[in-house]
Amino acid sequence: MQTSRARGPQCPMSGRRCQAQRHLASRMKPSLCRALSAVVVAFGNEVPVTISMKCKVEYGESLRIVGNQPFLGSWDPSKAPEMSWNDGNVWKADTLVPVGVEVDFKVVRAKRDGGAVVWEEGDNRSFKALGPEYGLQVTCHWGRPHDMKIDTYRVQEQQGVAPMEVPTASSNGTENGNGVVAPSRLEGGSRASRSDSPVGSISMDSNDSSSSNNGTGRSSPSATMAVSRSSFEEESVARGAWVGAEPEFVRSRRKDEQGREGVWRTDGLSGVALELVRGDQEASSWLKKLGLQKRLLVDEATACRPSLEALSYLYVYATWINTGALPCAESGSHFRPNHHANLALAMFRSLEWVIGDATRGGGSRNLAAECLILAARRMHARLPSFSGQFRASTPLTRIRDIAHRNDIPKDLKDEIKHTLQNKLHRCAGPEDLVATEAMLQRVTAVPGQYSEAFVAEFRIFTEELREFFNATGLVELLTGGGALDALEDAHASAVRQLINTKQRVEELGSAARLDDLMALLTSATQARSFYAAGLVAGLRNDVTDEILSMRQRWRLADIRLEEYSFVVLSRITGLLEEQGAATKLPRASNLQWALPLAALTSGLRHMGLSLFNTRELMVLENELQKWHSTCPLVETRDAALRAKASLERALRVATGYSDLVSEVYGNPAATLGRALGLPEHMGAVFAEAEVRASVAFQVSKLAAMLARALRTAAGQEPWDVLVPGEVSGMLREVAQLGGTALEGPSASAGDEGVVLVVRRASGDEELGPLGPQLRGVVLLQELPHLSHLGVRARQDGVTFVTCDDDDTVSRVLRPLIGRRVTVNAREDCTVTVKETTIATAVTSSSKTAASAAVSAATPAPKTAADAALDAASARAVAAAAKAGRWADVVVPLERAVTATCGSKSAKCAALEKLAAGSGGMFSAPRGAVVPFGALGAAVATAGRAAEFEALLARLDDPRSDGAELETACGEMRTLVSGLEVPMGLVQQVMETIRAVSSDTVASPSTGPQSLLLAVRSSANVEDLAGMSAAGLYDSVVGVPADNPVAVGTAVSDVWASLYTRRAVLSRRAAGVSQSSAHMAVLIMEMVAPDLSFVLHTARPRDGNREVLLAEVAPGQGETLASGTRGTPWRFEVTKSDGAVTTMAFANFSTALVLPSKGKSVAAFASYGSGAATAATATSGASPGRSSGALVEREVDYGAQRMSVDGDWRKATVRQMAAIGSYIEKAMDGVPQDIEGGVVVLPDGRASLHIFQTRPQ
Repeated sequence: MQTSRARGPQCPMSGRRCQAQRHLASRMKPSLCRALSAVVVAFGNEVPVTISMKCKVEYGESLRIVGNQPFLGSWDPSKAPEMSWNDGNVWKADTLVPVGVEVDFKVVRAKRDGGAVVWEEGDNRSFKALGPEYGLQVTCHWGRPHDMKIDTYRVQEQQGVAPMEVPTASSNGTENGNGVVAPSRLEGGSRASRSDSPVGSISMDSNDSSSSNNGTGRSSPSATMAVSRSSFEEESVARGAWVGAEPEFVRSRRKDEQGREGVWRTDGLSGVALELVRGDQEASSWLKKLGLQKRLLVDEATACRPSLEALSYLYVYATWINTGALPCAESGSHFRPNHHANLALAMFRSLEWVIGDATRGGGSRNLAAECLILAARRMHARLPSFSGQFRASTPLTRIRDIAHRNDIPKDLKDEIKHTLQNKLHRCAGPEDLVATEAMLQRVTAVPGQYSEAFVAEFRIFTEELREFFNATGLVELLTGGGALDALEDAHASAVRQLINTKQRVEELGSAARLDDLMALLTSATQARSFYAAGLVAGLRNDVTDEILSMRQRWRLADIRLEEYSFVVLSRITGLLEEQGAATKLPRASNLQWALPLAALTSGLRHMGLSLFNTRELMVLENELQKWHSTCPLVETRDAALRAKASLERALRVATGYSDLVSEVYGNPAATLGRALGLPEHMGAVFAEAEVRASVAFQVSKLAAMLARALRTAAGQEPWDVLVPGEVSGMLREVAQLGGTALEGPSASAGDEGVVLVVRRASGDEELGPLGPQLRGVVLLQELPHLSHLGVRARQDGVTFVTCDDDDTVSRVLRPLIGRRVTVNAREDCTVTVKETTIATAVTSSSKTAASAAVSAATPAPKTAADAALDAASARAVAAAAKAGRWADVVVPLERAVTATCGSKSAKCAALEKLAAGSGGMFSAPRGAVVPFGALGAAVATAGRAAEFEALLARLDDPRSDGAELETACGEMRTLVSGLEVPMGLVQQVMETIRAVSSDTVASPSTGPQSLLLAVRSSANVEDLAGMSAAGLYDSVVGVPADNPVAVGTAVSDVWASLYTRRAVLSRRAAGVSQSSAHMAVLIMEMVAPDLSFVLHTARPRDGNREVLLAEVAPGQGETLASGTRGTPWRFEVTKSDGAVTTMAFANFSTALVLPSKGKSVAAFASYGSGAATAATATSGASPGRSSGALVEREVDYGAQRMSVDGDWRKATVRQMAAIGSYIEKAMDGVPQDIEGGVVVLPDGRASLHIFQTRPQ
């Protein structure tokens, strides 16, 4: 016989839960699903699904279900199944759905005699069948896509058994297969018809002793479909669906179980995964499993601080234990629950140390630390309580007294004694709470059946057991044990306000309005901020166990308030959708915008309180409040675009959190699930369920809705066209651009070509090496038009568009993945994507006539004579270097020419002269050049010329590819970067620069700074017509001029960048040999601008030479040119009259600036806490990206004049445009690609500096 299995959801599982979108949960009641024996499902890996739609149609019309799966027509209405009409205007269709497949669908009205179809408006409906034992009944209403109900029923009981009603979670949930129910893609939100009954529960009979295992000794985890509590009385987001065996009540002593079956595969495992699987094989009981977790988290961890790997694997492991997916068995030993509590105490201490260590450092952004914090916080929610009552030598004794009462029948006494009392005191496990909840349900089912005194005592015991498993409701957690009385007045007041507001909203039920829910969300956020502030202080080594116990209660309160806020925010988002916010907000007043923005701000606040990206979240709050208070958001196009930029930034931050969760748990769940023999889908969807149950998921939904409304208000398309054209090819989705992007089935498409849908890009990728098969790119993120990748796409003639609107991607692109399509990207930013055939396919037409006109205006590439002159000059440089005549080697910038110093240096020399004659229109930095030949001289001096030539030959060998090419490039870069640049050369460079420099950084707004340098590439194979090589070679900025070693290292690094794999492949694609590529180094005084900009004097998307395009970013230009995620300020200027049109507002997260520029925002300690307003943040730079002496700062666009001051913005852009026209005219009228910066002077004037120009 198997013992009863406990409710994992009632164990310490806090925030990743499923909850109906339209109903807040109140007091959690047991949700017990019968575990199945080895069930043979007639449908194999498919489950039956019935979809019903209530809709009145016109005569001659019918309904069809169109979706993303072949059995739903793959979004083709002509191939979609027709629904059958039933009484009451209810249309139905039956189908079989594979387990684990996510189904997106819509319903269309179609004429039976053909003709156009009418698509239902609104978002797609979605569901996923995650367990093979349950069929689904999906009920919908036409025109109400978010009002969908899903009923489940046991497939084996299909005949004669009523289905269980399962109103699902707010179009955003899934069940992770381990029983942790998370908001899923099962659309819904309707109230269950029996709100008093636990959804998904099956009534239990005390004589029913059916057990479950799947042949491995484990209960079938797939026995539970994604369920949610529909009751509006329980605040706790469902703590997981129990998927283990149902309780078995016995009336006599039975032998302890000595053996168990299972799967423990260790092949291919290492590290924590290997230790965990081996340990679990020996750990049958919950106590032993906790001991295994403690060993890996504490005993074997360095300084008792577990690694991220350990935290990730053990969270997955503990989740599956607590939900019964990994069953616990008695081990034959007798240990009371105090042993479990003591293990939890040790683990809690280590987890707190991890969080404390990770939050040190002045609040600087550290992604590795944020991963640790995320994993440690979640692991906290998997521990039992270790309060004093549970660490006593004989804890939970009330059940003993209950088992010996004389006012209950003997059979019931025996069941309580042998199923609960003896089991709990002998070998406690999560299954004991499941049994207790089931017993409570039995003894209270018929009022008056048992004495009131007995029932009251059993209720008390149940509450005690819930507390041991950290499964009490939110109110009990916040107020129990005198916790409320121990709080400071302001903190206690915030908690009471939450409780009162919560009670009021629950009384209103479904009649609760948006402002009621917003008041509830605000009070939950405020209460949580006090707990979060109190936890920041960290944990001393000498604290008492009593203080640790109180800290655990605070930590759980923080986590539980986060999950409760997810529920409230989910309902707010659902009500906004139901009320048509997406269509009303584009015309709404600021008063109507106030609540959605407040809800979003609260969501952002919760993400920050979880110690994720706190600095950026704080400036985002500031931005949104600034835009809302400045002017009506939809009053002007500029106002709408500005607010939209901040909302898209919020969406990007939320997506970053989701990516982090997927990275932390995705692979561990899949690996551990396979090793322990669990169904594949449990590991596959674990991370997805964690994501969908997070506040960040609701933030992303709400931010996307609001951004879409502002896009409509601004009259913008969801597409952005960087390179227009009409192309055909197989549509294929890839994670990123790279050498393997075209590998796979579509690689054999021959001349048909490929159009790539790319999820992420850094902005520095090369398209040329992918070959002519690449016809077009659809990038699913923002990208500056004038980034390196954008420039390369235009030069390579690859149609290139971006789309970061999830709704458009889901509707237009994803249904066509794997099919042949034609993409038509027009210059007005309208894009169509249609399925096509080989017969109707078009070849690439990205190189428009207009762009050809730009190319025609550019000069021809350098001639063979130029190359010969290069060689002669290089020999002269080598001779001078050998003789130590450094003055004959280093070239002052004003004397630089293309033949000796490269096109970039020559253009900078020309800019210096143009600046001098511009009448103060702009400035250009001065400098010196280490010319061609210096690299060869350094190689010869080091005695490595033969090795250098041999490596060049390997790079030139066309047979060298893949890993061999990567190795050769690595060896060459190591050789070159390791060269010792002669100090005489460095000193000559510095003497040359100081002769013309002011010896300070050109940054009047920050006061005097020691001279910093920008060390830049100036190759003979860049900045040429048709070969700009934008961003291909390295630059090092912020190099201290008074540090000769740093200057020399920067020079050798730039030399080495000539031989990166990307650079070598780019030259191969252009037909340039590696031996003919040479690198000069341009060393200039560095300007530290407040703003950087790039100008194209002819609009790049259509070649219109009457319109100039400008893109501007905060801080150093690397943010703009490299394609950092985000948008720049983008402007079009009509040259004839100077009219400025704003196309986009900037929303880059950070900027590279000098440490003295800008100001740091608050650190972890003060984030969002009303109780910590006195806490001051230590200045610190985010270490994620830096360059030389520059640091990364979060940008608050509410303080950026380019965003705030419309007059200043237009005047500054006109200055840029005037300079662009001036330089273009000086360069013989050839359209120019110009890079520059703006230094804001103390009086507010803009001082413009031009750093380089090249042919566009």
